[in-house]
Amino acid sequence: MPVRRSSIVLAAVGVVLIVLGVLVRFVVVPVATKLPGSTNLSVTYTGKSTLLNSSALLSGDTKNVIATNVPTTVDRQLKVTSIEGDTAIVSDDLTIHAGSQTLPSDHTYALNRSTLEGTTPPAGVSVEPSAGALSSMFPIGPAANSSYRYYDSTTRNTVPVSYTGHATRGGRSVNLYQIASTGAVKDPGLLKMLPPSLPKKLIAGLAPLLPAAERVKFTPAVLSALPNPIPLSYTGTTSIVASVDSQTGIPITETISEQVVVNVTAGSQTLSLIPVLALDFHLTPASTTYLANKAKTTGELLTLMKAIVPVVLVVIGVALLVIAILRRRKPAAAPAAAAETVTAGSGEA
Repeated sequence: MPVRRSSIVLAAVGVVLIVLGVLVRFVVVPVATKLPGSTNLSVTYTGKSTLLNSSALLSGDTKNVIATNVPTTVDRQLKVTSIEGDTAIVSDDLTIHAGSQTLPSDHTYALNRSTLEGTTPPAGVSVEPSAGALSSMFPIGPAANSSYRYYDSTTRNTVPVSYTGHATRGGRSVNLYQIASTGAVKDPGLLKMLPPSLPKKLIAGLAPLLPAAERVKFTPAVLSALPNPIPLSYTGTTSIVASVDSQTGIPITETISEQVVVNVTAGSQTLSLIPVLALDFHLTPASTTYLANKAKTTGELLTLMKAIVPVVLVVIGVALLVIAILRRRKPAAAPAAAAETVTAGSGEA
């Protein structure tokens, strides 16, 4: 059966478009939605802090050892510094401005570019031990459940992430998550800013600042049994509440609370003294607006890549195939014998 050449062309183009649609959805999209090497986000938090005044502590000025309710801003920069295959090296740097003090808190992670969980770094690259856990951001299309784990840089613990529901923030649909971590402080950068020990006389001077429940434990007998200088340890507590865009994984709002308490060991008991660092801050309205707008534009691009482009390509391809099938036959030519008969009959007349 003769087939029109145009039908063959239409069918070929239709098949190509269908294949392209499938490739865009299942090949191009997974590659294009990996964490890009150009990632460089800067946001600002605001809040209050409680800080240890080391110079006042060392001079015995117990009245001014702790500065409370200090207005604080935190600048955070999240940047991909290098890419190797499916692994991104990410710097997550915070600069805390509290009163006249500036406190850096810099961290480096190796992240899987798709799941954004910690992974094995390339040879020769030093990162924090966040394997298998989130540390800086959520992946695209975050799961609305409690399946994630979070790496807390203060304690270097890996803790569960609790999904608490769904809401709207900044005009975007968000998943709500909570994170809580408590443990011994292990962040080298933070420990560097805290005294490892104190003379016994300074500890005695701190007694009036202690909570009543701890002050009663700090008896003269306990104090006299302590070595001089007294070694210190620190306990860190971190709490994070985040509203994460349910399409893009971008946090729209985020509140972070962190507290570090100094401890001394007396015999078989550990006595908690006072908080030497307490931070309580949240994203500024300007940063929330910036992140909501970024989530909107990123979401529109995701919708275009994941749904609109593949569907349009497949629909057009199928339509071309249908047209090719419907018009595949060439129109039948008039039989030559019949034409000759008609001609001969006309001549005899």
